[in-house]
Amino acid sequence: MLIRAYFPKFITALFGGFFIALGIFSFGNAVIFDRVYIGVLIFTAIICRENINVIAVITILFIQALISEIAWMTLLDGLLIRFVLIIFSLFVCYVCRHDKITRLITPILILVLGAEIYWLYIDYSAPATTWYIWLNLSTLGVRYLLMYRVSFVDQYFSNKGESINLDWVMYKLTAFFILTQILMILEYLIRHIFDVPNMILVYSLYPYLIQGLTTVSIWVVFHESYKLLLPKILKV
Repeated sequence: MLIRAYFPKFITALFGGFFIALGIFSFGNAVIFDRVYIGVLIFTAIICRENINVIAVITILFIQALISEIAWMTLLDGLLIRFVLIIFSLFVCYVCRHDKITRLITPILILVLGAEIYWLYIDYSAPATTWYIWLNLSTLGVRYLLMYRVSFVDQYFSNKGESINLDWVMYKLTAFFILTQILMILEYLIRHIFDVPNMILVYSLYPYLIQGLTTVSIWVVFHESYKLLLPKILKV
């Protein structure tokens, strides 16, 4: 009885502290932290391999992480690439127009597009915003897949799709990632359009914000998945 009462709290505290420690000690080394994130996704997928809904969520997150790794190594910050990425992002915002977060993303993209045209006209060296635009695009894609995940699972696994708390917690958490990217892009625009070189508040806080949010994501993925697995563990 005591084990049943305190085991869940013990596991939550243990792994919660462990993930927070990972976030703190790996700060400044994005490569190690990204590997830890992918490792936790794989580990959670293995222990929850019989739950197709958990596997589906983890697959979405894993694909985003993998594509982002490839994009980081291959995505160039050229003018043409930025234009293509902005136009494609606007198209995705239209497709995902049911998502209220697009009401924030779309105006920013239009501002960036206008600024890029203006800077091109005056022959100004535009700031490197490609990576932040890409992150917004990929995160919006994750939100779309999470929203329709149950129906996707039903199509391929005979009506086994169920909405789980992990869907909604990650869906809400992605909004904070998008908001961080929006603030970063907006600060870039203000700094370069109005010539305010010392305006670097978001730029300075950005690594802390992103690593903090990612650390929370790691804990959420494990904790919510573990809660679904817990009844089977206690039965044993």
